[in-house]
Amino acid sequence: MADLGRHFCTCGDTRCPCNPNNPANLARGDFGCDACIRKNLALGEVPTCMFKNLGDTEGWDDWSVEGFARFVRLHPRGDEVRRDTAAQAKAFDEAHKA
Repeated sequence: MADLGRHFCTCGDTRCPCNPNNPANLARGDFGCDACIRKNLALGEVPTCMFKNLGDTEGWDDWSVEGFARFVRLHPRGDEVRRDTAAQAKAFDEAHKA
């Protein structure tokens, strides 16, 4: 399972300036998904986490809304992916209980 960091984010690219688990963002404090969503809306794209929720993104390079529609057709979300996603969310919640 991926390192869940301080923020729940399935994107493993912590060098991304929009990733809430980027060390520079963590140093600033309460930084969530806002920057990523703003960037994707401006570019007509869908955040990587939505793709990853459906399946393996290895080799995928079309992050547009249209690309997401194709990805959904090619990667219908099965029971295993649903279980993995639920387990990741549960592990994050358990690790970050106040």
